[in-house]
Amino acid sequence: MADALGIAVGAFGRVALLSATEPVLDHAHSQVHALIKLTGPDTVYSVDGKGARLTDTQMVLVNPWVVHSNQRSTGVEPTVLLALYIDTLWFGENGNQILAGFKNLPFAKSTATVSSRLQEQAVKLADQMMDMHSDEEQFDTLLRDLVWSVLQCSKTDAVSEQSTNCLFVSDHRIRRAVKAFRQEPSKELDLNDVARDVGLSRSQFYARFRQCTGLSPRTYLDTLCCERASHLLSDPAITIAEISELLGFSAQGHFTRFFKSKTGVSPNSFRMGHIEIGRVLR
Repeated sequence: MADALGIAVGAFGRVALLSATEPVLDHAHSQVHALIKLTGPDTVYSVDGKGARLTDTQMVLVNPWVVHSNQRSTGVEPTVLLALYIDTLWFGENGNQILAGFKNLPFAKSTATVSSRLQEQAVKLADQMMDMHSDEEQFDTLLRDLVWSVLQCSKTDAVSEQSTNCLFVSDHRIRRAVKAFRQEPSKELDLNDVARDVGLSRSQFYARFRQCTGLSPRTYLDTLCCERASHLLSDPAITIAEISELLGFSAQGHFTRFFKSKTGVSPNSFRMGHIEIGRVLR
């Protein structure tokens, strides 16, 4: 679990300032994901099945749809970190071509050295998120500069070692399944029904889905449910109980446990730490 010290949401995706205290189970994101430690003890992540240590001088980098988890021990001092979840569409919409020069995916490895400049930028952005009178334009500038530094620190001519399968789904049956998942992500969606609808047995569907995407159907659907929950939690007009029902959970407690296990943050903590950044970054 973690305390959300601040969560900013906008056209860029999401930025979270977290005080992490407990492990986080296997999960994935559709966004470009980077973790930068600010204070506290080092901690170890598993990214695509390989260890990645988060330290004062090393950040953890995760490409879209790559499964990862946090293996930290419970009962130790919190690790305060800045977590970036940057929507890949943001890069194209802003026309900055900041992914130019990267092969396949932005991150060739799951770790990169944190330069003194990048660390300074991360601290400034964290301070901005803690400021109750945060200036949107300044936030825009700080975030854009930090994302640029993250990409530059990780830039390499090497092909990514992380799984890239999910970006290139060739089987039309799996594409149909992915479309069904994306239309309205819900825990009520029966994977056996989806398998039958696309013309595969359950075992064939699970095997082919993993072969095409690198993920199990359940992990993929859980990721979409978690992202939908994050979006809904950004709207104070919708209660957590209503969100739980919309996502197909039989009880709010089940939704709370699910969200915590995937994000490290309770739905209420996520909502309390939320900062709406309405201005589109350019």
